[in-house]
Amino acid sequence: MKRNLIIFTLLAVTVIPLLVWLLLHRRVDTKKIVDNLHLQFENISFISLDYQADGQNRFGLNTNTVSGVLHVGNDENTVKYNFLADPYTAEIMEITVQ
Repeated sequence: MKRNLIIFTLLAVTVIPLLVWLLLHRRVDTKKIVDNLHLQFENISFISLDYQADGQNRFGLNTNTVSGVLHVGNDENTVKYNFLADPYTAEIMEITVQ
């Protein structure tokens, strides 16, 4: 019984901090964000991404987001959009006309 407790304690002390570190240092997948924007809009002429590591208070949660600007169309017919995306799931959370 004492041996099992020692093994469980060692696993908890090593595995849990490793999992927390991995969750905190995930990679931001900007390619998926760009791909999701191309799925939603046609004739995209410009995409600008801005990763905000300090986070924003959105919907009552302090979250990290990727914000950006999206230009759709050519020359005089260009429509500019602002967007927010989740950096890890690449889900587009909000799109507004500029």
